[in-house]
Amino acid sequence: MDFQAIALGTIGIFLYLLIPGLSVSLAAFPRKSDISFTERLVLSTFLGLLVPAILYFNDKNYIIPVNSGTTLVTLGAVTLLGLIVWQLRLRMPETQAGLKSA
Repeated sequence: MDFQAIALGTIGIFLYLLIPGLSVSLAAFPRKSDISFTERLVLSTFLGLLVPAILYFNDKNYIIPVNSGTTLVTLGAVTLLGLIVWQLRLRMPETQAGLKSA
């Protein structure tokens, strides 16, 4: 393998974990003041493991094969759902969304 293939693979895996994790972390903590950038980045990386977990669950329980199609659909669904929830929580009043601190 050459350097370009290794670099593209590393960037691809990082984005595969970061993009859906970021959308889920935005849904959980919609305001910038909720958590710092570093906390959001770490949380996004761990929440990005949600996609492989969903794929594994579907493979073992529903016998849905893990291939490029199901991976892209799951990746897109988690990302889109996280962004939709984020936008909905941003438009809610703070008290209704559970964002008001006591």
